[in-house]
Amino acid sequence: MLTFYVEDQNHARVRRVADDAANSFPQLARARAAAGSRVLDVVDPYADAMFNFIQLDRLIVELKELLAEESLPGAQRAKAEEVLGAPTEARELSGYLFIVGD
Repeated sequence: MLTFYVEDQNHARVRRVADDAANSFPQLARARAAAGSRVLDVVDPYADAMFNFIQLDRLIVELKELLAEESLPGAQRAKAEEVLGAPTEARELSGYLFIVGD
């Protein structure tokens, strides 16, 4: 299960978001990576990833594009909506999004 940490500029953790038991976000990330995503392809359920302020902008755009798609399954849509708040908050802090795989 992935855990998302919003971090400020000093890497202090401000907020935590966890994936659901079905691992909806990694499923979504793998599908996007297979479709050619250069942002979500670094998200792996067994590895850590960190997005800086430049990468956060790209992640936010990609998540918004995903949410605009009608075909996104309900559980993945709900998790993408919840996760979108994390990079948005990190960007407002000029911080980071740290994703921890288990």
